[in-house]
Amino acid sequence: MNWGIAAKNFYRQGLRAFLNVLVAALSIIALIFMLSLLNGFQAQATRNLVSTDVGGGHYRAPGFDILTPTEWEDFTISVPEVLSDLPAKDKSEVLIQQGQIYPNRRLYPVQLRGIEMDQSLLRLPLAGLESFENELGENIPAVVGVKMARKAHLKKGDTVVLKWRDKGGAVDARDVLIVDVGDIVNPRIDDGVVWLRLDHLQAMTDRKGEVSWVAVRKYLGSVEGFEFHGIELLMADLLALLRQDRINSKILWGILMVLVCTSVFNTQILNIFKRQKEIGTLMALGMEPQQVVKIFTLEGVLAALWALFFAVVLGVPFFIWFQGVGFDVSHLSEASFPIRETIYPDYHPREILVSVLIVLTLIIASAWLPVKKITRLDPTLALRGRAIT
Repeated sequence: MNWGIAAKNFYRQGLRAFLNVLVAALSIIALIFMLSLLNGFQAQATRNLVSTDVGGGHYRAPGFDILTPTEWEDFTISVPEVLSDLPAKDKSEVLIQQGQIYPNRRLYPVQLRGIEMDQSLLRLPLAGLESFENELGENIPAVVGVKMARKAHLKKGDTVVLKWRDKGGAVDARDVLIVDVGDIVNPRIDDGVVWLRLDHLQAMTDRKGEVSWVAVRKYLGSVEGFEFHGIELLMADLLALLRQDRINSKILWGILMVLVCTSVFNTQILNIFKRQKEIGTLMALGMEPQQVVKIFTLEGVLAALWALFFAVVLGVPFFIWFQGVGFDVSHLSEASFPIRETIYPDYHPREILVSVLIVLTLIIASAWLPVKKITRLDPTLALRGRAIT
């Protein structure tokens, strides 16, 4: 009987009930969309970092810090057999040194990054370097990223002077031939970076067999003379940014929930005020105040269920469509985010279920809170419409 009365009262509200349901449904859709888009951004950004730079972690020379370029020359180390014997798909040796190029008579400090050519762990557009011999020729072949090329005004086929310091501290300079301009999705290995063959950079700096780190597919245990830096440590800046984005998304979600709960709360207050005589009649006929509260609360439950229904009806087609077109983030090409391709939402069923349950619980709670005062109403005053003023 309670369900029947609650349903009749709910549908009798007409447009007011529909608007409450619609606002709640759109809020559920917005919440799921926001979380899924953030998940997609995080998944693609971390995947790009892993595939272009991080791998499964780095075995680094003790004390090496990518943020202190003046000390790079002091922290190189020979590769032990346990790492050098790994197959090309499981490791990538990298040497980092300082350098300066002089494009168009300007000084441009750069990071010289040498990488072995037979590695397949990291996906980098360095095919232009593979055709050159191990021995240094008249010009040193190099590859730069699109962002680096744009800032330094370089293009494929250009020749530019490169200056560096070898292991003994002697300064040397030679011409560098830009054999290719690669589309590198990770800006940390594009902006200010000149890519060379590892054997060439080792010969240039008199560091045969030495590297700054070895990227590996997975952790191999402790290796004597090396420090292991895991994925979370190497991506700490990105993960911190994503955590902040999640905090911001929770603030937006909180604002949405306040609007939804306020709408339901106000509707229930208005219902109680307008239906005082009805409440008084039910109580005068012997219905317990708790039963009246239950009827009004069931109306809130109906609103929550209809909101869930409309969220499914409206949200599923929208999510299917958006999964096909994605979200264009080409405007981030000048930012420091390791992502430029289209972002596609990443839906986590458990996260969606928890979020929906929280929203429905808040809606029901917002419907129940204002009707608690019914238990304190005087039936005689309610019959005259003066119980609530």
